[in-house]
Amino acid sequence: MVALELGTVVLLLAWVQAATITSNTMQPVRGIGASGAWWVNDLALFPAEVRQQVSDMLLNQTSDDGIGLTDYRYNLGGGGVGVKEWDRVHETPYLSDREYDWEADEAGTFFLREAARHGVPYITLFVNSAPPAFTTNGKSCGGNLKIDRILAFAQYIADVISYWKSEGVQITHVSPLNEPDNAFWACWQEGMAVYPIAQRGKVMLAVAKALEDAGLNTKVIGDESSMIWEVYGEAPLWLDREVGAVLDGIATHQYAFVNGRIRRNMVDLTKRLSGGTPGWATEVCCYKPSRESYANDPLSGISYGPYYDPTMVSGLRMAKFIFEALGEAGEEHWDWWLALSPQLGSCEPAEDPYCAEEIQHDGWDDGLIYYDPYYQDTKFYGLHLTKRYWVLRHFTKAAPAGAVVREVLMASKGPETKWRVIAFDYPERGTLYSIVAMNAQDTWSSLHLQGDDKFVFTTPKKVYCTHAEENWAEVDAVSLAADSSVDLHAPGLSIVTLFF
Repeated sequence: MVALELGTVVLLLAWVQAATITSNTMQPVRGIGASGAWWVNDLALFPAEVRQQVSDMLLNQTSDDGIGLTDYRYNLGGGGVGVKEWDRVHETPYLSDREYDWEADEAGTFFLREAARHGVPYITLFVNSAPPAFTTNGKSCGGNLKIDRILAFAQYIADVISYWKSEGVQITHVSPLNEPDNAFWACWQEGMAVYPIAQRGKVMLAVAKALEDAGLNTKVIGDESSMIWEVYGEAPLWLDREVGAVLDGIATHQYAFVNGRIRRNMVDLTKRLSGGTPGWATEVCCYKPSRESYANDPLSGISYGPYYDPTMVSGLRMAKFIFEALGEAGEEHWDWWLALSPQLGSCEPAEDPYCAEEIQHDGWDDGLIYYDPYYQDTKFYGLHLTKRYWVLRHFTKAAPAGAVVREVLMASKGPETKWRVIAFDYPERGTLYSIVAMNAQDTWSSLHLQGDDKFVFTTPKKVYCTHAEENWAEVDAVSLAADSSVDLHAPGLSIVTLFF
């Protein structure tokens, strides 16, 4: 047990920040996950016991050490024709229309099967590029989806999902287009554009019809635009009520790094266009402080670019995205980009295992777990867990499948608060299940938690904290004040989860 000051305490700070947990329930949470793109090719060359360890760390729903992702994103490959980076290629089962090699992509399908074995509640199949037979340039990058092949493409996806269903793998969602605004012309990864933009809606309709005809319950999401600005400019051209009726979520990425209020405006737009289809946040990564002076402030400005940071600052930057998507924008789903990555920059862990604990300006914040990029030469198969890994556990455990977001009203008696708070009900509406509170200041700080007129706190059953020195550490039980409120006094740059 960790001796943190959590409970009824005497507050000596000049400003006491408050959060009111209301009785109002909001949207459901349908998955918090990460993708199996790319890194599975490397892991296929690792010892079997390491590959199984990674499966348990990511997918096991009851492990004391794992994060228990509630969504696993399986990348259905396009075959890699023309792609320059071998480890960013995924084999495709497609041979010709209605003919398949189901032994293809053993590297990726191992973890797909493991997700099913572990009982991951949501499994999403997503497509960066169709196989070359469906693209205008006959490659798996740099081309456009052939318009006259949309129906055949939809049938291909339905056939793949049908096969996996016969193998006991229930794919709950499919994203047939991933960033269709970008063909990835440089071909450093698979990618496929879809223009004219209006054809994206036709793809969604065709895939939904093919799934229905195959007797599948798999739901369609789309179109996974990379930037909010593309959503504003392009969604009105492909999304309408007819398309919205077949979509389970309007999926977009968070790479513009905008705040929750702006993202909420985007979600409201897509709901109006679609007739009420909810928003999903399905990919983000790869940020760096936009100024050197912002390096230690997780709430400060960020931009896209190389920067490997395994510390709590990067972990809380990720948490901020989750608070904004689920707590402010009202989205129902949240995914990080890569579960694993070798992008350690100048760090060579076989030579210096401690370098993975340090910021590397030429690495990338694209993974949760990292491994040696030179493993084929060094035979070093160690894994390094970033603070992002542990921070994400707070959300996967606090918001299991079936959870519902509860409204939280933030207030402060002083300057703008640097706390972020989100609350969840589970398994039924009206019953508080958990609260996740993030102290984004670099010093100890206090937060007052109280209920509204219709809600009264009960004593938390368990409390866990992650900060610079501890990972998911159980904290001494939190007690209630006489007015049924709770005061948290938490370390700087920390995240605390209370279970009720």
